[in-house]
Amino acid sequence: MPASAGEGLIAAAMGQAVKRALIFECVGLPGMVQAIAEAAPSGSRIVVAGVCMERDHFEPLLFISKQIELRFVLGYSQAEFAKSLENLAEGRTRYNEIITGVVSLDQTPDAFVRLQTDKSQIKILVAPGR
Repeated sequence: MPASAGEGLIAAAMGQAVKRALIFECVGLPGMVQAIAEAAPSGSRIVVAGVCMERDHFEPLLFISKQIELRFVLGYSQAEFAKSLENLAEGRTRYNEIITGVVSLDQTPDAFVRLQTDKSQIKILVAPGR
């Protein structure tokens, strides 16, 4: 990764690949976005997919000074969530057959490898307190 965002812009202008950290926040707890930004290297992109159900705050100056890009995404529509809940309630989706593993937070990297390489793995839940 370039040492600064300016170096990244120069590299991109020269047609060189610009590598930067891409971080997904999927937890949705208050303070998580700020904590990730504090630990992230300069020039990172943070994609927030976790839905924080409470008011949260972060320090814009930190993002500005580290030139961090912050993006919020929604992976599913409300209709898809409603249909999924309906399928679970009606027994059409048997969730216990979909969950193929439960791992601790420390085991998460290995779980992603298993999901990519072992076709018998469908959904692995992360249980942080495990």
